[in-house]
Amino acid sequence: MLLSLDRSGPVASAAVFGPDHALVASVSLPASGRGDAWPLVRAALAEARVAARDLTEFVVGTGPGSFSGVRSAIAIASGMAAPDKLPVRGVVSAAALLALWRRGNPDAPRARLLGDARRGHVWCFDEPDDPSALSHTSADLRLFESSPAAAFSDGRAVFLFDPDRMSALLEGVPGAEAAAPLPRDLFAKTAEGLAEFYLAGSCGPADPVYLHPAVVGRVTSDI
Repeated sequence: MLLSLDRSGPVASAAVFGPDHALVASVSLPASGRGDAWPLVRAALAEARVAARDLTEFVVGTGPGSFSGVRSAIAIASGMAAPDKLPVRGVVSAAALLALWRRGNPDAPRARLLGDARRGHVWCFDEPDDPSALSHTSADLRLFESSPAAAFSDGRAVFLFDPDRMSALLEGVPGAEAAAPLPRDLFAKTAEGLAEFYLAGSCGPADPVYLHPAVVGRVTSDI
């Protein structure tokens, strides 16, 4: 059985899939107290009526988003998997969110998701033409420095991952008024979106998405 877990956004989500990969449980909780992912995991297992020992594989959202939330989800999944050396894989949370949005908006323009990367930067994830080509690492994202005017110049539908934090960064940026908050109900289903990528064979390492060179130790290109 598969446990999917995401704590990158304002709502944390978990989902359990059976041996036939059918969804058997999907739960969400406000992402407060980000240091503790156990209530979310326990709620998902209780709804699925399974025990932790029944799990055989894990997928986690690797961000970007909450620094502590992402890491606590990875730590919980890795700890549960460690005794039996079970697989733990990662999917970029932004990819799962836009895939969920696309499901309900099949004819809309290609979408872009923006979020606060801290240090005066904005992270940018573009909905890909070919989701199977994603690396599920920071290579799938870009950083805009300070005023990301280019994010609003090519006709994409632009959504904000964290609109409250983004308001100051986008103040006065041409075209930014067209950006909309990402629908909050999508965050409650993020774990389901992660699992769709994983079950399709599109996933990566269960490592947090590091956005800044000072953190990851390598150069990240700014636009």
